[in-house]
Amino acid sequence: MKSIYFKLAAVAVLAFFAVKLQAGNIYVPNYSFESPDIGTNSPYAAPVFEDWEFAPQPAYYDPTNFGGPWEDLGGTFYNLPNFTNSQGTNNTYIFNCDGVQAAFLFALPDSGITQVLDATYEAGSSYTMTVGLIGGGGGMTNGSTFALNLYYLDGTNMVIVGSSAVTNTLGNFPTEDEFVDFQVQVPEVQATNACVGQNIGIQLLATPDPFNPDAWGGFWDVDNVRLTEAIVVPNFSFESPDIGTNSPDAAPVFEDWVFAQQPSYYDPTNFGGPWMDLGGTFYNLPNFTNSQGTNNTYIFNCNGVQAAFLFALPDVGISEVIQASYEVGKTYTMTVGLIGGGGGMTNGSTFDLELYYLNGTNVVTVADTTVTNTPANFPTEDEFVDFQVQVPGVQATDLWAGQNIGIQLLATPDPYNPEAWGGFWDVDNVRLTEATAINLALPTFANGQIQFTVQSDPGAVVQILATSDLTVATPGWTNLATFTNTSGSTTFTDSSASLGQRFYAIKASP
Repeated sequence: MKSIYFKLAAVAVLAFFAVKLQAGNIYVPNYSFESPDIGTNSPYAAPVFEDWEFAPQPAYYDPTNFGGPWEDLGGTFYNLPNFTNSQGTNNTYIFNCDGVQAAFLFALPDSGITQVLDATYEAGSSYTMTVGLIGGGGGMTNGSTFALNLYYLDGTNMVIVGSSAVTNTLGNFPTEDEFVDFQVQVPEVQATNACVGQNIGIQLLATPDPFNPDAWGGFWDVDNVRLTEAIVVPNFSFESPDIGTNSPDAAPVFEDWVFAQQPSYYDPTNFGGPWMDLGGTFYNLPNFTNSQGTNNTYIFNCNGVQAAFLFALPDVGISEVIQASYEVGKTYTMTVGLIGGGGGMTNGSTFDLELYYLNGTNVVTVADTTVTNTPANFPTEDEFVDFQVQVPGVQATDLWAGQNIGIQLLATPDPYNPEAWGGFWDVDNVRLTEATAINLALPTFANGQIQFTVQSDPGAVVQILATSDLTVATPGWTNLATFTNTSGSTTFTDSSASLGQRFYAIKASP
């Protein structure tokens, strides 16, 4: 745990950086349309949005022909929990609505909403937007469509980066009381892509056939717009190259990964084969039956149909340097699925998960975790077990700040005990996530009040603790507040009178 001290007037403040990593959630202002507050009085809806911009009126739309202003074709509505219709049933309540409000968009061409976020497209990352939708409202035509778009602005021109079309069908929307999630994804952003460094734009757009006015009408309900960023690890689950299902169902090949160089101790004539044969890709056999009539090679939680193997000899390993770089204020967690014990591996044999950067051609380890082969860690050979290595919040003074992220997976049996060498590790599903280290920043003190900024990933639940006595362990500190840091940056004020000396801590709430 990392700590910093600063002093303001008579108040001494201690801020703990207690890291709890999440997926890379990107803050979408008013993501579930909770503002403005529409209220519970009829008509329970209004043509208003906060943070979102309604599309400009298109040339085809004449309010006198369509019965009302263009701006009335979208807005916010209150999800009525107690409404009962003439049949005595509530057919308007959406039971999985996030919060108490959602949005509506009429199914006419160009009816939609947009917003441009503070977040930008980063090289080496992929982006997924998930949106809750209900189609079919108000007699909407089957086959009417809706677009989920991710874009950036080139001047005033919208450039689409990723798009997904949703079609109104009974299969997609069997009921009007449940939002259904749909997604649009931007695959790995390349350093040469024009979107790199550009702010991320979101567009939600009704797209009925513009040449068939008879198919226009009805409305879409929209809720809970989520955007996540993931760091791409090329060939993360070793699906390429395709090894195939013919014997021997494995090959000493990797794509995107670099196999470690042959060390000086390894003489192929003494070890029975080339160094390069000590690692590769294998096909996870779903139908193999051994002589006892059981399948003891099938790994039921393998991601995809292939995984990697690495023999448990010193320096056997793979690595790759990815596009993403270590960013100041961010934390990084790599999660890897492992199975130890294969091929008669010795108990106590070890395996390293490393995150590194290159200083010229030298590998400099930033963080590593050692995994030990024991029956407790690996009670079975048919299930991958996840292990992690974590880099705490990157500081501006860290030598790896701004450097590309390197990944290394390495067998590390005792190099001085050849009798402990042998057997193999299975490896799969290498995941790398980035998050904001929770932090107290920008402290100020005036008029008897201390104020600071709470920083975290959007949506993180945090606790603010305080004490006047540093000798007291943190479980004994006073909990000043527990709250969801919705935007990822929230100002907190402690207005207690006569503070005197006081220390603060922040930690992730369980």
